[in-house]
Amino acid sequence: MPVGIDIVQINRIDISNTRFINKVLSKKEIELMNTKINKQSFVAGRFAAKEAFLKANKCGIFDMDLNKIEVLYDELHQNPIIYYENKKYENVSISHEKEYAIAIVII
Repeated sequence: MPVGIDIVQINRIDISNTRFINKVLSKKEIELMNTKINKQSFVAGRFAAKEAFLKANKCGIFDMDLNKIEVLYDELHQNPIIYYENKKYENVSISHEKEYAIAIVII
């Protein structure tokens, strides 16, 4: 059972950098981000989840396009789910604490 974990310092995320945002987030995630009050925290959580997904797959940051890994919500809009190449990965957890966002993914 492969596991990946990642932590991101929230204030390092520059949400004004559209090139970065488009490289990291899918169109659906960008739409979701635009509904959030704390966009920087949202992006940090997504970035951590994507990095954790890469680690669980034993991949490096350049092995997959981050904007093709979608971190969306389940039907109740409560739990994060990763969608990648027409597969659904439900063992995803994202947490935020003041300065940090952390995510774990189990495949």
